[in-house]
Amino acid sequence: MYNKQASINSMQKASDQEIRGTKEALIQDLEKKLRCKDNLLQNGNQRLTYEERMARRLLGPVNAASVLETQSEDNMQNAQHQNAENIRLQVPTTHVRSRPSSRGDERGHDSIQEKFFQPRFTQVPEDVIIEEGRFCRLDFKVSGLPTPDVMWYQNGRMVHQDQFHKMIVSEKGFHSFIFEAVKSSDAGTYECVAVNRAGESSFAVKVEVIAKEHHTPPTFIFKPQSKKVFEGDTARLECQISAIPTPRIYWKRNNEMVQYNTDRISLLHDNTGRICLLIHNANKKDAGWYTVSAVNGAGVATCHARLEVATHANKPVPAPKQLRVRPTFSKYLALNGRGLDVKQAFSPEGEFQRLAEQSGLYESDEL
Repeated sequence: MYNKQASINSMQKASDQEIRGTKEALIQDLEKKLRCKDNLLQNGNQRLTYEERMARRLLGPVNAASVLETQSEDNMQNAQHQNAENIRLQVPTTHVRSRPSSRGDERGHDSIQEKFFQPRFTQVPEDVIIEEGRFCRLDFKVSGLPTPDVMWYQNGRMVHQDQFHKMIVSEKGFHSFIFEAVKSSDAGTYECVAVNRAGESSFAVKVEVIAKEHHTPPTFIFKPQSKKVFEGDTARLECQISAIPTPRIYWKRNNEMVQYNTDRISLLHDNTGRICLLIHNANKKDAGWYTVSAVNGAGVATCHARLEVATHANKPVPAPKQLRVRPTFSKYLALNGRGLDVKQAFSPEGEFQRLAEQSGLYESDEL
């Protein structure tokens, strides 16, 4: 009985020693992890895990800060090596800021870390050459954390939005700088600057504006006048037009295009803007309403005139064909404007001959 009780007591003592040793080993392991975690927190890495926070509560913050430093040195070397590799690969700089947690008792011991990324342009526009008065758009894309603010400078002076300049922001970092109507004063070098808490980045683009040619719409210095000509005469419809650049000229007769540059109809013009529609040997078909139109890039001008074609009033009537007659001794020679003399018509033959000689009539070959 005694030996059984002694063996039980010895087993309890051994168990207590094993438990105490296991507890000390666990505490030492937790202390190592806490010390390594503190060093990592100072270097800007992730926060404590749940297991490490529980160990901090058991040991207290003072003991947790005074434990081994061996693993921290290895972690420092690894961090330096990683930073050198990031610089070689041109990875954007990351900034970490810690702020206190709002969860109960851990307020003084736990922290939430924020990462900042410097702005970086992933898409930029090329230099632009554009004509004055045209629409222009510069598109680009920028990334960064927090979202960067974008500003534009023209030749060193900040550009503000107005009715001719607009700055548009769309999703996923796409931006646009819009010129509604490019002016000569918009020419120059533009610098786009993106700024956030982690830093700033910029790019430059040149905008060259081609001066627009001065245009003026067509205007009539003098207009074509309505005219009346006779058949066979030459008709001239003349006008003078001022415009920059030189306009295109169109003629219509009764809303149908006039086919000029023919043998009978031609179009003449000179450097002063004088225009003449020439119609040779006019006829009735040429009569009607004529419309002249002048067109260029600045506008259109039109004018109307009427052409009348008449027949000559004193045109001579052709003479009738004369009849050739031959002498005749018919008994009807006594027929004249006063009627027929029956007595003479039936007189003897000698009388017939005498009357024929007096009247001078001859029998026609066409009878």
